[in-house]
Amino acid sequence: MELTPGVIRLPPDLDAASVGALRHALDDACASPAPVVTLVGATGDTFCLGLALGRQDAAAPAQPFADLLAAMHAAPKPLLAVVDGRAIGGGLGLACACDWLLATERASFGLPELLWGLVPAIIWPVVADRVGAPVARRWAVSAHSRSAAEGLAAGLVDELVPPDRRDAAVLRATRALRRLDPEALCHLRVWARASRHTDLPLALRRGADLTTSLGGRPSVRERWQAFADGEVPWSA
Repeated sequence: MELTPGVIRLPPDLDAASVGALRHALDDACASPAPVVTLVGATGDTFCLGLALGRQDAAAPAQPFADLLAAMHAAPKPLLAVVDGRAIGGGLGLACACDWLLATERASFGLPELLWGLVPAIIWPVVADRVGAPVARRWAVSAHSRSAAEGLAAGLVDELVPPDRRDAAVLRATRALRRLDPEALCHLRVWARASRHTDLPLALRRGADLTTSLGGRPSVRERWQAFADGEVPWSA
């Protein structure tokens, strides 16, 4: 895929240097004119393989990687992951941290950390947000890779396409994501996580407060008026 503003090519694996470069690339993409930030794989058969294991010079990037995922959670633009190869460990975490995960039939996903005596602790929140804690635990304990079709069935993948239809699917997803209100999307990320840790009556009240607060924004009123006047936002 040709790199344009807003498109980030991932490294094959993650060490301190590559995580730092990713953070700079994310900041640059968010500051660019591009309405959507897109993550694409390192090579034709690899999205990202996670932590750089077995390299003597690979400094552990645990905290910087956690900070990168937190920055993705707070990104002021929609995030699109295009997985056309292996997304393993931290690479799977990067894909899960995006708002939309597009995969081709060549994609595969895995959580092999327990095989090395590690735990997918940093990426656990974003993986569990995607597929639920029971599925994330089963994938971690079984440790083998899952196919793209299994990822779709688990709710990990939002859209699955043949490899030769990838670029057309990316264009469709980008058009859909750029219609979203970025501020509302940021609120959704935060609320989707917070609501699960709040008892139901309180969550309902806080949901009402959030709806009232967002409904008072001038931009929301402008969108409502445009819709009332016949503009259809999903076909823009």
